[in-house]
Amino acid sequence: MNTQSFWSALADAPVLSPVQQSVVAEAVARLRAPDTGARFFSRPDLSDAVRHQLIRDTFDRQVLKAMLATPVVTTEHLLAAAEKLGAETVLLDMARSRWDLPDAQLRLVSLLDHAAARRVAETWQHFGPEIREALILAAAREPEELRALTEEGHPLSDADQEKLRAVAKKWHDDVWALLSAEPAARQWPALIADEQSGELITGLLLRRAENIDDPTLLACLRAAFPEDAADDEEDTIWTVFLPLSRLSDVVSRHPRALVLYSSVIGKIASSAAAALFTEAREKGVRGTGWKSLERLADLCTAPGVLQDAADCLAEASAPQWSSRGRHDPEWIAARSAAADALVRNPLCPSAALVALAPFLGAETAARFVGHPDEGVREAVARILEKATEQSMRSVPTTASSPRKRPVHLAVPSDDALAESADPQAALAAFLPLRGTAAQRRETALAILDSRHTTAVHLREIPAVLALSSTAQAAAVAALVQAELGDDATAWEAFQSALHRMVPNATKTVGALIAEAVGSAGLD
Repeated sequence: MNTQSFWSALADAPVLSPVQQSVVAEAVARLRAPDTGARFFSRPDLSDAVRHQLIRDTFDRQVLKAMLATPVVTTEHLLAAAEKLGAETVLLDMARSRWDLPDAQLRLVSLLDHAAARRVAETWQHFGPEIREALILAAAREPEELRALTEEGHPLSDADQEKLRAVAKKWHDDVWALLSAEPAARQWPALIADEQSGELITGLLLRRAENIDDPTLLACLRAAFPEDAADDEEDTIWTVFLPLSRLSDVVSRHPRALVLYSSVIGKIASSAAAALFTEAREKGVRGTGWKSLERLADLCTAPGVLQDAADCLAEASAPQWSSRGRHDPEWIAARSAAADALVRNPLCPSAALVALAPFLGAETAARFVGHPDEGVREAVARILEKATEQSMRSVPTTASSPRKRPVHLAVPSDDALAESADPQAALAAFLPLRGTAAQRRETALAILDSRHTTAVHLREIPAVLALSSTAQAAAVAALVQAELGDDATAWEAFQSALHRMVPNATKTVGALIAEAVGSAGLD
Protein backbone atom coordinates (compact mmCIF):
# COMPACT_ATOMS: atom_id res chain seq x y z
CA MET A 1 0.00 0.00 0.00
CA ASN A 2 1.36 3.39 -1.01
CA THR A 3 0.91 5.75 1.91
CA GLN A 4 3.27 8.46 0.71
CA SER A 5 0.48 10.96 0.06
CA PHE A 6 -0.94 10.37 3.54
CA TRP A 7 2.35 11.01 5.31
CA SER A 8 3.10 13.98 3.07
CA ALA A 9 -0.22 15.55 4.02
CA LEU A 10 0.35 14.80 7.68
CA ALA A 11 3.84 16.36 7.49
CA ASP A 12 2.15 19.58 6.29
CA ALA A 13 -0.51 19.59 9.00
CA PRO A 14 -0.81 23.01 10.67
CA VAL A 15 -0.32 21.65 14.15
CA LEU A 16 1.50 18.51 15.35
CA SER A 17 1.98 17.47 18.93
CA PRO A 18 5.45 16.26 20.07
CA VAL A 19 4.27 12.65 19.86
CA GLN A 20 2.82 13.23 16.39
CA GLN A 21 6.06 14.92 15.25
CA SER A 22 8.05 11.86 16.32
CA VAL A 23 5.70 9.48 14.53
CA VAL A 24 5.71 11.53 11.32
CA ALA A 25 9.52 11.85 11.51
CA GLU A 26 9.85 8.07 11.64
CA ALA A 27 7.68 7.75 8.54
CA VAL A 28 9.35 10.60 6.60
CA ALA A 29 12.77 9.05 7.28
CA ARG A 30 11.61 5.96 5.38
CA LEU A 31 10.00 7.84 2.49
CA ARG A 32 11.99 8.60 -0.62
CA ALA A 33 10.46 12.02 -0.94
CA PRO A 34 13.05 14.84 -0.74
CA ASP A 35 10.44 17.60 -0.95
CA THR A 36 8.38 16.13 1.89
CA GLY A 37 11.50 15.64 3.99
CA ALA A 38 12.65 19.24 3.42
CA ARG A 39 9.22 20.72 4.25
CA PHE A 40 8.85 18.66 7.40
CA PHE A 41 12.44 19.30 8.55
CA SER A 42 11.97 23.09 8.21
CA ARG A 43 8.67 23.29 10.14
CA PRO A 44 9.09 26.12 12.64
CA ASP A 45 7.43 24.12 15.42
CA LEU A 46 9.66 21.04 14.97
CA SER A 47 11.83 20.32 17.97
CA ASP A 48 15.60 20.01 17.61
CA ALA A 49 15.43 16.45 18.97
CA VAL A 50 13.10 15.44 16.11
CA ARG A 51 15.40 17.04 13.57
CA HIS A 52 18.32 14.99 14.95
CA GLN A 53 16.04 11.94 14.80
CA LEU A 54 15.42 12.62 11.11
CA ILE A 55 19.15 12.95 10.38
CA ARG A 56 19.90 9.76 12.30
CA ASP A 57 17.14 7.64 10.72
CA THR A 58 17.13 8.91 7.11
CA PHE A 59 19.19 6.72 4.77
CA ASP A 60 18.16 8.12 1.40
CA ARG A 61 20.95 10.57 0.50
CA GLN A 62 18.71 12.79 -1.61
CA VAL A 63 16.23 13.20 1.23
CA LEU A 64 19.04 13.95 3.67
CA LYS A 65 20.61 16.42 1.25
CA ALA A 66 17.27 18.21 0.83
CA MET A 67 16.78 18.50 4.59
CA LEU A 68 20.33 19.81 5.17
CA ALA A 69 19.84 22.44 2.47
CA THR A 70 17.04 24.13 4.41
CA PRO A 71 17.62 27.41 6.30
CA VAL A 72 17.00 25.83 9.71
CA VAL A 73 20.12 23.61 9.51
CA THR A 74 22.74 24.22 12.21
CA THR A 75 26.38 23.25 12.61
CA GLU A 76 25.36 20.40 14.93
CA HIS A 77 23.03 18.99 12.27
CA LEU A 78 25.85 18.90 9.73
CA LEU A 79 28.23 17.28 12.19
CA ALA A 80 25.62 14.68 13.03
CA ALA A 81 25.26 13.92 9.33
CA ALA A 82 29.08 13.64 9.08
CA GLU A 83 29.06 10.88 11.70
CA LYS A 84 26.75 8.95 9.44
CA LEU A 85 28.02 9.76 5.95
CA GLY A 86 31.55 11.00 6.59
CA ALA A 87 32.85 14.56 6.70
CA GLU A 88 34.03 14.50 3.08
CA THR A 89 30.57 13.56 1.76
CA VAL A 90 28.78 16.13 3.88
CA LEU A 91 31.24 18.85 2.86
CA LEU A 92 30.99 18.21 -0.85
CA ASP A 93 27.31 17.28 -1.12
CA MET A 94 25.67 19.38 1.55
CA ALA A 95 27.89 21.96 3.25
CA ARG A 96 29.97 23.31 0.38
CA SER A 97 27.48 26.05 -0.44
CA ARG A 98 26.54 26.83 3.17
CA TRP A 99 28.57 30.01 3.46
CA ASP A 100 26.11 31.02 6.19
CA LEU A 101 27.68 28.28 8.35
CA PRO A 102 31.45 28.93 8.17
CA ASP A 103 32.05 27.32 11.55
CA ALA A 104 30.40 24.13 10.34
CA GLN A 105 32.61 24.07 7.24
CA LEU A 106 35.77 24.50 9.32
CA ARG A 107 34.75 21.83 11.82
CA LEU A 108 33.95 19.40 9.03
CA VAL A 109 37.31 20.10 7.39
CA SER A 110 39.05 19.35 10.68
CA LEU A 111 37.60 15.82 10.56
CA LEU A 112 39.27 14.97 7.22
CA ASP A 113 42.40 12.86 6.78
CA HIS A 114 45.16 13.83 4.34
CA ALA A 115 43.72 12.00 1.34
CA ALA A 116 40.20 13.34 1.89
CA ALA A 117 41.52 16.88 2.40
CA ARG A 118 43.29 16.70 -0.96
CA ARG A 119 40.18 15.35 -2.71
CA VAL A 120 37.99 18.04 -1.16
CA ALA A 121 40.39 20.79 -2.28
CA GLU A 122 40.59 19.43 -5.82
CA THR A 123 36.78 19.05 -6.06
CA TRP A 124 35.79 22.24 -4.26
CA GLN A 125 38.37 24.44 -6.03
CA HIS A 126 36.92 27.81 -4.99
CA PHE A 127 37.24 28.53 -1.29
CA GLY A 128 38.73 31.18 0.95
CA PRO A 129 42.08 31.28 2.74
CA GLU A 130 40.58 30.16 6.04
CA ILE A 131 39.24 26.94 4.50
CA ARG A 132 42.53 26.39 2.64
CA GLU A 133 44.56 26.69 5.83
CA ALA A 134 42.17 24.32 7.62
CA LEU A 135 42.51 21.78 4.78
CA ILE A 136 46.32 21.91 4.96
CA LEU A 137 46.38 21.53 8.73
CA ALA A 138 43.92 18.63 8.57
CA ALA A 139 46.08 16.90 5.97
CA ALA A 140 49.22 17.50 8.02
CA ARG A 141 47.98 15.47 10.99
CA GLU A 142 49.85 12.19 11.33
CA PRO A 143 47.84 9.35 9.73
CA GLU A 144 46.47 6.77 12.15
CA GLU A 145 48.00 4.01 10.04
CA LEU A 146 51.45 5.54 10.39
CA ARG A 147 50.99 6.11 14.10
CA ALA A 148 49.96 2.48 14.58
CA LEU A 149 53.10 1.25 12.82
CA THR A 150 55.45 3.44 14.86
CA GLU A 151 53.81 2.90 18.25
CA GLU A 152 53.95 -0.89 18.35
CA GLY A 153 57.16 -0.77 20.37
CA HIS A 154 59.02 -3.59 18.61
CA PRO A 155 61.35 -3.76 15.59
CA LEU A 156 59.50 -3.52 12.29
CA SER A 157 59.75 -6.29 9.74
CA ASP A 158 60.96 -5.50 6.23
CA ALA A 159 57.37 -5.58 5.00
CA ASP A 160 56.26 -3.17 7.75
CA GLN A 161 59.15 -0.81 6.98
CA GLU A 162 58.22 -0.80 3.30
CA LYS A 163 54.59 -0.13 4.24
CA LEU A 164 55.65 2.68 6.58
CA ARG A 165 57.66 4.35 3.81
CA ALA A 166 54.77 4.06 1.37
CA VAL A 167 52.25 5.52 3.86
CA ALA A 168 54.61 8.38 4.76
CA LYS A 169 55.26 9.20 1.10
CA LYS A 170 51.55 9.27 0.25
CA TRP A 171 50.92 11.47 3.29
CA HIS A 172 53.67 13.93 2.37
CA ASP A 173 52.58 13.98 -1.29
CA ASP A 174 49.01 14.86 -0.29
CA VAL A 175 50.13 17.64 2.06
CA TRP A 176 52.49 19.02 -0.59
CA ALA A 177 49.71 19.03 -3.20
CA LEU A 178 47.79 21.41 -0.92
CA LEU A 179 50.84 23.46 0.10
CA SER A 180 52.12 23.95 -3.45
CA ALA A 181 48.84 25.36 -4.79
CA GLU A 182 49.59 28.93 -5.81
CA PRO A 183 47.17 30.69 -3.37
CA ALA A 184 48.62 28.73 -0.43
CA ALA A 185 52.00 30.48 -0.66
CA ARG A 186 50.58 33.54 1.08
CA GLN A 187 49.74 31.35 4.08
CA TRP A 188 53.10 29.62 4.43
CA PRO A 189 54.35 31.87 7.28
CA ALA A 190 51.28 31.11 9.42
CA LEU A 191 51.49 27.40 8.63
CA ILE A 192 55.20 27.28 9.53
CA ALA A 193 54.32 28.69 12.95
CA ASP A 194 51.61 26.09 13.67
CA GLU A 195 52.50 24.21 16.85
CA GLN A 196 51.23 20.80 15.74
CA SER A 197 51.98 20.70 12.02
CA GLY A 198 54.65 23.38 11.57
CA GLU A 199 57.55 20.91 11.66
CA LEU A 200 56.19 18.81 8.80
CA ILE A 201 55.20 21.84 6.74
CA THR A 202 58.61 23.48 7.26
CA GLY A 203 60.40 20.31 6.18
CA LEU A 204 58.30 19.97 3.03
CA LEU A 205 58.90 23.59 2.06
CA LEU A 206 62.66 23.28 2.51
CA ARG A 207 62.83 19.99 0.61
CA ARG A 208 60.38 20.59 -2.20
CA ALA A 209 59.65 24.28 -2.78
CA GLU A 210 61.44 25.80 -5.76
CA ASN A 211 60.95 29.48 -5.06
CA ILE A 212 60.71 30.72 -1.48
CA ASP A 213 60.95 34.43 -0.74
CA ASP A 214 63.56 35.53 1.77
CA PRO A 215 61.22 36.16 4.75
CA THR A 216 59.60 32.73 4.36
CA LEU A 217 62.95 30.98 3.88
CA LEU A 218 64.27 32.68 7.01
CA ALA A 219 61.16 31.61 8.94
CA CYS A 220 61.70 28.02 7.77
CA LEU A 221 65.35 28.10 8.84
CA ARG A 222 64.48 29.49 12.26
CA ALA A 223 61.84 26.80 12.75
CA ALA A 224 64.00 23.92 11.49
CA PHE A 225 67.26 25.02 13.11
CA PRO A 226 66.52 27.08 16.23
CA GLU A 227 69.43 29.20 17.38
CA ASP A 228 69.45 27.74 20.89
CA ALA A 229 68.54 24.15 19.94
CA ALA A 230 71.94 22.65 20.75
CA ASP A 231 72.85 24.78 23.75
CA ASP A 232 71.68 22.16 26.22
CA GLU A 233 73.22 19.20 24.42
CA GLU A 234 76.83 18.09 24.27
CA ASP A 235 78.29 18.20 20.76
CA THR A 236 79.29 14.71 19.68
CA ILE A 237 79.62 13.09 16.28
CA TRP A 238 76.10 11.69 16.71
CA THR A 239 74.38 14.90 17.82
CA VAL A 240 75.90 17.05 15.05
CA PHE A 241 75.74 14.71 12.07
CA LEU A 242 71.97 14.87 11.51
CA PRO A 243 71.53 18.68 11.67
CA LEU A 244 74.72 19.10 9.64
CA SER A 245 73.39 16.72 6.98
CA ARG A 246 69.95 18.34 6.90
CA LEU A 247 71.39 21.85 6.77
CA SER A 248 73.77 20.90 3.95
CA ASP A 249 70.82 19.62 1.91
CA VAL A 250 68.91 22.84 2.57
CA VAL A 251 71.83 25.06 1.53
CA SER A 252 72.36 22.95 -1.58
CA ARG A 253 68.74 23.62 -2.57
CA HIS A 254 68.53 27.21 -1.26
CA PRO A 255 72.04 28.79 -1.40
CA ARG A 256 70.64 32.08 -0.07
CA ALA A 257 70.30 30.39 3.30
CA LEU A 258 74.04 30.87 3.87
CA VAL A 259 73.54 34.64 3.80
CA LEU A 260 70.13 34.85 5.47
CA TYR A 261 71.05 32.63 8.42
CA SER A 262 74.82 33.01 8.43
CA SER A 263 75.26 33.42 12.19
CA VAL A 264 73.39 30.24 13.13
CA ILE A 265 74.80 28.22 10.24
CA GLY A 266 78.28 29.32 11.28
CA LYS A 267 77.54 28.24 14.84
CA ILE A 268 76.30 24.82 13.71
CA ALA A 269 79.32 24.39 11.42
CA SER A 270 81.75 25.35 14.20
CA SER A 271 80.10 22.98 16.69
CA ALA A 272 80.17 20.19 14.14
CA ALA A 273 83.81 20.87 13.33
CA ALA A 274 84.82 20.71 17.00
CA ALA A 275 83.01 17.40 17.45
CA LEU A 276 84.48 15.96 14.26
CA PHE A 277 88.05 16.95 15.13
CA THR A 278 87.73 15.57 18.67
CA GLU A 279 86.39 12.29 17.31
CA ALA A 280 89.23 12.11 14.77
CA ARG A 281 91.93 12.71 17.39
CA GLU A 282 90.53 10.29 19.96
CA LYS A 283 89.08 7.46 17.87
CA GLY A 284 90.11 7.97 14.26
CA VAL A 285 87.82 8.80 11.35
CA ARG A 286 85.10 6.37 10.29
CA GLY A 287 83.00 6.52 7.13
CA THR A 288 80.37 8.85 8.59
CA GLY A 289 83.17 11.17 9.68
CA TRP A 290 84.32 11.71 6.10
CA LYS A 291 80.75 12.28 4.99
CA SER A 292 80.32 14.82 7.79
CA LEU A 293 83.48 16.58 6.63
CA GLU A 294 81.96 16.85 3.15
CA ARG A 295 78.83 18.38 4.67
CA LEU A 296 80.96 20.77 6.71
CA ALA A 297 82.72 21.92 3.54
CA ASP A 298 79.36 22.94 2.07
CA LEU A 299 78.49 25.14 5.05
CA CYS A 300 81.70 26.54 6.48
CA THR A 301 82.46 30.23 5.88
CA ALA A 302 85.40 30.49 8.31
CA PRO A 303 88.85 30.04 6.67
CA GLY A 304 90.31 29.06 10.05
CA VAL A 305 87.89 26.16 10.43
CA LEU A 306 88.62 25.05 6.86
CA GLN A 307 92.35 25.08 7.68
CA ASP A 308 91.72 22.96 10.78
CA ALA A 309 89.62 20.58 8.68
CA ALA A 310 92.45 20.24 6.16
CA ASP A 311 94.97 19.51 8.92
CA CYS A 312 92.58 16.98 10.45
CA LEU A 313 92.18 15.21 7.12
CA ALA A 314 95.92 15.12 6.47
CA GLU A 315 96.69 13.65 9.90
CA ALA A 316 93.66 11.36 10.21
CA SER A 317 93.90 7.68 10.99
CA ALA A 318 91.34 4.95 10.63
CA PRO A 319 89.49 3.65 13.73
CA GLN A 320 91.39 1.04 15.72
CA TRP A 321 88.76 -1.59 15.03
CA SER A 322 89.26 -1.24 11.26
CA SER A 323 91.13 -4.31 10.00
CA ARG A 324 92.69 -2.55 6.99
CA GLY A 325 93.19 0.86 8.59
CA ARG A 326 94.56 3.52 6.25
CA HIS A 327 94.96 0.93 3.49
CA ASP A 328 91.22 0.29 3.18
CA PRO A 329 90.25 1.36 -0.40
CA GLU A 330 86.83 2.58 0.74
CA TRP A 331 88.38 4.63 3.53
CA ILE A 332 90.90 6.15 1.10
CA ALA A 333 88.17 6.98 -1.44
CA ALA A 334 86.00 8.60 1.26
CA ARG A 335 88.94 10.72 2.43
CA SER A 336 89.62 11.81 -1.16
CA ALA A 337 85.96 12.79 -1.61
CA ALA A 338 86.14 14.86 1.58
CA ALA A 339 89.32 16.58 0.35
CA ASP A 340 87.68 17.38 -2.99
CA ALA A 341 84.69 18.89 -1.14
CA LEU A 342 86.91 21.09 1.05
CA VAL A 343 88.88 22.55 -1.87
CA ARG A 344 85.64 23.38 -3.68
CA ASN A 345 84.85 25.85 -0.91
CA PRO A 346 85.98 29.24 -2.32
CA LEU A 347 87.10 30.34 1.17
CA CYS A 348 89.57 27.47 1.55
CA PRO A 349 92.95 29.15 2.28
CA SER A 350 96.11 28.41 0.28
CA ALA A 351 97.82 26.61 3.17
CA ALA A 352 94.81 24.29 3.42
CA LEU A 353 94.98 23.62 -0.34
CA VAL A 354 98.62 22.61 0.02
CA ALA A 355 97.77 20.25 2.88
CA LEU A 356 94.90 18.71 0.93
CA ALA A 357 96.71 18.38 -2.42
CA PRO A 358 98.12 14.85 -1.80
CA PHE A 359 94.59 13.54 -1.28
CA LEU A 360 92.91 15.16 -4.29
CA GLY A 361 91.77 13.36 -7.39
CA ALA A 362 93.69 14.27 -10.54
CA GLU A 363 90.76 16.07 -12.16
CA THR A 364 90.21 18.21 -9.05
CA ALA A 365 93.93 18.98 -8.78
CA ALA A 366 94.04 20.10 -12.43
CA ARG A 367 91.71 22.99 -11.57
CA PHE A 368 94.44 24.60 -9.44
CA VAL A 369 97.43 24.52 -11.82
CA GLY A 370 96.95 28.24 -12.42
CA HIS A 371 96.44 29.16 -8.74
CA PRO A 372 98.12 32.47 -7.79
CA ASP A 373 99.88 30.85 -4.81
CA GLU A 374 103.17 29.21 -5.84
CA GLY A 375 102.96 26.60 -3.09
CA VAL A 376 99.56 25.44 -4.35
CA ARG A 377 100.80 25.27 -7.95
CA GLU A 378 103.80 23.18 -6.93
CA ALA A 379 101.67 20.83 -4.81
CA VAL A 380 99.15 20.12 -7.57
CA ALA A 381 101.92 19.81 -10.17
CA ARG A 382 103.39 16.96 -8.13
CA ILE A 383 99.98 15.28 -7.98
CA LEU A 384 99.45 15.60 -11.73
CA GLU A 385 102.95 14.36 -12.48
CA LYS A 386 102.42 11.33 -10.25
CA ALA A 387 99.04 10.62 -11.86
CA THR A 388 100.60 10.85 -15.32
CA GLU A 389 103.41 8.47 -14.37
CA GLN A 390 100.88 5.98 -13.04
CA SER A 391 98.84 6.20 -16.21
CA MET A 392 101.93 5.59 -18.37
CA ARG A 393 103.22 2.70 -16.29
CA SER A 394 102.67 -0.52 -18.21
CA VAL A 395 100.93 -3.37 -16.47
CA PRO A 396 102.17 -6.91 -17.37
CA THR A 397 99.55 -9.11 -18.91
CA THR A 398 98.98 -12.83 -18.58
CA ALA A 399 96.81 -15.25 -20.42
CA SER A 400 94.16 -15.00 -17.71
CA SER A 401 94.60 -11.31 -16.90
CA PRO A 402 94.02 -8.76 -19.69
CA ARG A 403 96.21 -5.67 -19.86
CA LYS A 404 94.78 -2.83 -17.76
CA ARG A 405 94.13 0.38 -19.60
CA PRO A 406 96.26 3.32 -18.31
CA VAL A 407 94.39 6.09 -16.51
CA HIS A 408 93.97 9.10 -18.79
CA LEU A 409 93.58 12.65 -17.44
CA ALA A 410 90.86 14.32 -19.46
CA VAL A 411 91.01 18.04 -20.22
CA PRO A 412 88.44 19.81 -18.00
CA SER A 413 85.45 21.48 -19.62
CA ASP A 414 85.58 25.20 -20.35
CA ASP A 415 83.23 25.87 -17.42
CA ALA A 416 85.52 23.94 -15.06
CA LEU A 417 88.58 25.76 -16.43
CA ALA A 418 86.84 29.09 -15.93
CA GLU A 419 86.54 28.37 -12.20
CA SER A 420 90.34 28.28 -11.85
CA ALA A 421 92.36 31.44 -11.25
CA ASP A 422 94.12 31.13 -14.64
CA PRO A 423 92.26 28.96 -17.21
CA GLN A 424 95.07 29.29 -19.76
CA ALA A 425 97.67 28.06 -17.28
CA ALA A 426 95.38 25.19 -16.32
CA LEU A 427 95.16 24.20 -19.99
CA ALA A 428 98.94 24.45 -20.36
CA ALA A 429 99.35 21.75 -17.70
CA PHE A 430 98.35 19.19 -20.33
CA LEU A 431 101.24 20.22 -22.63
CA PRO A 432 103.45 18.81 -23.98
CA LEU A 433 101.08 15.98 -24.86
CA ARG A 434 101.53 12.74 -22.93
CA GLY A 435 100.17 9.21 -23.03
CA THR A 436 99.41 6.83 -25.85
CA ALA A 437 98.86 8.05 -29.41
CA ALA A 438 95.09 7.88 -28.93
CA GLN A 439 95.30 9.75 -25.63
CA ARG A 440 97.55 12.45 -27.10
CA ARG A 441 95.11 12.92 -29.96
CA GLU A 442 92.15 13.12 -27.56
CA THR A 443 93.93 15.75 -25.43
CA ALA A 444 94.95 17.78 -28.49
CA LEU A 445 91.42 17.85 -29.89
CA ALA A 446 90.04 18.88 -26.50
CA ILE A 447 92.51 21.78 -26.32
CA LEU A 448 91.57 22.83 -29.86
CA ASP A 449 87.89 22.86 -28.85
CA SER A 450 88.51 25.07 -25.81
CA ARG A 451 87.73 28.78 -25.84
CA HIS A 452 90.70 29.31 -23.51
CA THR A 453 93.27 28.13 -26.10
CA THR A 454 95.97 30.67 -27.13
CA ALA A 455 98.88 30.72 -29.56
CA VAL A 456 101.10 29.33 -26.78
CA HIS A 457 98.97 26.20 -26.67
CA LEU A 458 98.67 25.92 -30.46
CA ARG A 459 102.46 25.68 -30.87
CA GLU A 460 102.40 22.40 -28.90
CA ILE A 461 99.59 20.80 -30.94
CA PRO A 462 100.33 18.44 -33.89
CA ALA A 463 100.11 20.46 -37.09
CA VAL A 464 97.82 17.97 -38.85
CA LEU A 465 95.21 18.50 -36.13
CA ALA A 466 95.68 22.25 -35.61
CA LEU A 467 95.57 23.12 -39.34
CA SER A 468 92.38 21.09 -39.82
CA SER A 469 90.60 22.60 -36.79
CA THR A 470 87.59 24.74 -37.64
CA ALA A 471 87.38 26.27 -34.18
CA GLN A 472 91.01 27.46 -34.18
CA ALA A 473 91.42 28.15 -37.93
CA ALA A 474 91.66 31.92 -37.50
CA ALA A 475 94.08 31.67 -34.56
CA VAL A 476 96.37 29.19 -36.36
CA ALA A 477 96.35 31.35 -39.53
CA ALA A 478 97.26 34.46 -37.51
CA LEU A 479 100.09 32.60 -35.75
CA VAL A 480 101.63 31.29 -39.01
CA GLN A 481 101.19 34.64 -40.74
CA ALA A 482 102.91 36.48 -37.90
CA GLU A 483 105.85 34.02 -37.78
CA LEU A 484 106.55 33.68 -41.53
CA GLY A 485 105.90 37.30 -42.38
CA ASP A 486 106.56 38.23 -46.03
CA ASP A 487 109.42 35.76 -46.68
CA ALA A 488 108.49 33.77 -49.81
CA THR A 489 111.14 31.11 -49.09
CA ALA A 490 109.69 30.42 -45.67
CA TRP A 491 106.17 30.13 -47.10
CA GLU A 492 107.38 27.77 -49.83
CA ALA A 493 109.09 25.55 -47.24
CA PHE A 494 105.97 25.62 -45.10
CA GLN A 495 103.73 24.55 -48.01
CA SER A 496 106.17 21.82 -49.03
CA ALA A 497 106.21 20.41 -45.52
CA LEU A 498 102.40 20.36 -45.50
CA HIS A 499 102.27 18.37 -48.73
CA ARG A 500 104.68 15.77 -47.32
CA MET A 501 102.86 15.44 -43.96
CA VAL A 502 101.03 12.15 -43.34
CA PRO A 503 97.70 12.00 -41.38
CA ASN A 504 99.31 10.58 -38.22
CA ALA A 505 102.29 12.93 -38.18
CA THR A 506 103.24 14.20 -34.71
CA LYS A 507 105.19 17.31 -35.73
CA THR A 508 103.78 20.29 -33.85
CA VAL A 509 102.79 23.66 -35.26
CA GLY A 510 105.75 25.24 -33.49
CA ALA A 511 108.20 22.74 -34.99
CA LEU A 512 106.72 23.21 -38.47
CA ILE A 513 107.08 26.99 -38.24
CA ALA A 514 110.64 26.67 -36.91
CA GLU A 515 111.68 24.44 -39.85
CA ALA A 516 110.13 26.84 -42.36
CA VAL A 517 111.84 29.84 -40.79
CA GLY A 518 115.14 27.92 -40.58
CA SER A 519 115.04 26.95 -44.24
CA ALA A 520 114.77 30.61 -45.12
CA GLY A 521 117.78 31.47 -42.98
CA LEU A 522 115.76 33.56 -40.52
CA ASP A 523 116.21 33.72 -36.70
